Amino acid sequence: MKTKIVVINDFTVRKTAEMERWKELENKYDCSVHIVEDRPEIDNSDKFNEMFLTLEKKGPDALPVNENLVLAAKDADIIISHISPVPKKVIDAGKKLKAVCIMRSGVENVDTAYAAEKGVKVVNAPGRLAVPVSEFTVGLIIAEMKNIARSYHYMMQGEFKSSNYANSEYSVNLKGKNIGIIGCGAVGMRVANIMNAFEANVLVYDPYADAKQLEESGYKVVDLEELCKSSDVISVHFRLTKETENMIGEKEFALMKPTCFFVNTARAGLVDEEALIKALSQKKLGGAGIDVYRQEPIPSDHPYYSLDNVTLTPHLAGTCSNVFEITFDIMEEAVRHYLETGEWIHVVN
Repeated sequence: MKTKIVVINDFTVRKTAEMERWKELENKYDCSVHIVEDRPEIDNSDKFNEMFLTLEKKGPDALPVNENLVLAAKDADIIISHISPVPKKVIDAGKKLKAVCIMRSGVENVDTAYAAEKGVKVVNAPGRLAVPVSEFTVGLIIAEMKNIARSYHYMMQGEFKSSNYANSEYSVNLKGKNIGIIGCGAVGMRVANIMNAFEANVLVYDPYADAKQLEESGYKVVDLEELCKSSDVISVHFRLTKETENMIGEKEFALMKPTCFFVNTARAGLVDEEALIKALSQKKLGGAGIDVYRQEPIPSDHPYYSLDNVTLTPHLAGTCSNVFEITFDIMEEAVRHYLETGEWIHVVN
């Protein structure tokens, strides 16, 4: 019997060339590919952001169930999704279901523990955004430290302002400075490597990483307290879980140098936003570069807009023109590997 692959077509991947490429698997393997439309009413980024925040905060079962997906899942072997939720009802319907494949590194759109209980593997696309996010992170660090965005703002207003910024007294070079990396997975490791090229000293906090390998790479492995106390720049790269939610809060900000630059391009939920704003407004932090927010888009009266020591970007870190091509290549490799060997790679549960 042919392997049935169900691919969910949502707002983020609709009309991309990569969606059509899934059908090409039928030419080489004994499989059939079925496209299921999901939430056609989500037709703009604002509606998508609202859905994604609900998904991220409350999980896949907090959103209305796509009954067409439930029907398609009944005889499916594989379900492939980008952002669309794969709730428990879909997993329960999939009596033959072997795997749910998520075309991202994060897997918030499926309950991994429940899937494991049902004998369903959850497969992700690790490192798909490692290059764009790491490059963006370094750019954001430099932009905040060197006042690039702020000076551009003044120039566009006709003001040639080359000094008297909030951080002018401690706007320094990266060379020789301590760069603290919180979470050293694919993105964090690339940021560490780039910072190493700047001749900075890299400190790493990641209890899940291979400490010996990090030290052999020339990086100093420390606990979170030491990293907060010693770093001139701190960049956060953990996934958002129950264990990591609000892991950086008032206690951690109090440990940081008043000249420290703090950057978050990972997940807003990793950081106590109120504590960060308080530290910035009281000048207990040197500055911050922020790309992710508790509410997106942030309201026009958000406290961030009143600060002169923060660089804000609208959740751009993972943006690049070929992101779906990268994603497809990683996920196609996993699916092809299964179709050829019966074994899955990139399993997260």
